[in-house]
Amino acid sequence: MRVLIVHPKFYIYGGAELVIIKLANYLARKGIENAILTTSILPEIEKDLLDTKIIIRKEPDIPFVSPGFKVILAIWRGIYDNLNNFDLINIHNYPAELSFFPFRKKAVWLCNEPPGFVLRSKSELSLFLKLAKGVISKFDKFVVRHFIKNVIVADEFNARRFEGLYGLRPEIINYGIDYNFFSQADPEKVKKEYCLNNNFVILQVGILTPLKNQIESIKTVEKLKYKISNVKLILAGLADKEYKLKLEKYIQEKKLEEYVIFTGQLNGEKIRDLYHACDVLLHPIKTQGGWLSPFEALCAKKPIIVSSEMSASDIIKKEKIGVVTDDYEKIVMEIYKNKNEYLKMGERGREFVKNNLSWESFCQKNLNLFQKIFKPLIIGNENILR
Repeated sequence: MRVLIVHPKFYIYGGAELVIIKLANYLARKGIENAILTTSILPEIEKDLLDTKIIIRKEPDIPFVSPGFKVILAIWRGIYDNLNNFDLINIHNYPAELSFFPFRKKAVWLCNEPPGFVLRSKSELSLFLKLAKGVISKFDKFVVRHFIKNVIVADEFNARRFEGLYGLRPEIINYGIDYNFFSQADPEKVKKEYCLNNNFVILQVGILTPLKNQIESIKTVEKLKYKISNVKLILAGLADKEYKLKLEKYIQEKKLEEYVIFTGQLNGEKIRDLYHACDVLLHPIKTQGGWLSPFEALCAKKPIIVSSEMSASDIIKKEKIGVVTDDYEKIVMEIYKNKNEYLKMGERGREFVKNNLSWESFCQKNLNLFQKIFKPLIIGNENILR
């Protein structure tokens, strides 16, 4: 079996990109030929791939055409050129699924989250964008239902949401966590770098965007600074420029400069050290992405607070390994006052991650589905793909 992994653009090294690297390397170790089709890729991502061919299709230089449509055209051309070289197409992230029309090939969409336009409320959109959203949404559903059909999501929350949007029930495969990597660290390095000694440290990890909702973490610190004088908020992640300007303006207006630190994009080692250096991970995320960070923090036995909208909140609540709430100030204060009690919760979480969330399991379950879909039908001495 030969697998073509399709991802629109590797412009950051985030959770979605990590999922692809883990899967591609697993397939390579199993002796399964695989390649990644994309419009661009970061050198550090390419470096982390074991034996995966990279196929780059540049976005066409067409005037008066939106960047998103250029990506769709580039990926479509890449699939067209390679259709006969692979047995199965593994699609990741919008708008790659739209590029699969009108191909008739075995395909699996690993839907980390629904397309961004689906998650945006109508009140955020202009009249033109509302009309465009309706057209794109209908075409998106048509392609997924009639051409892709096989979909993987990470949890029950996303499964329910996907079924409501597309009318298809996806497979659920929980992501993996690098337990061995995140359970060991040297927190003193980052404590010294960011002057965190003698501080109560709240950490949020992830790209700075409205859907990651860093403004809520800042507002929480605004309330807490009167109760916890040594509180410090670390916002670790690459920033959407417009959103960061909004955050910085709020910080300046509320005179919170001494309480908030922006780190920018960090490598895995520094993120790991921050998990061990913090007192609590705050994750006020909305219904988009951000699945890995809370479980990575649990590897450091740290208490985690996630929003009720966070897609893995069902797992966290069921296993009692973190707090699911929208009253962040209250829970942070409880953790501050009862640190030992919440460290026990973090310990339970660490054991849960160690015993239940591995990349080996995630990748093997993906491969099982690939093999189930890719079944040669043997007639006489010939193999014919179903």
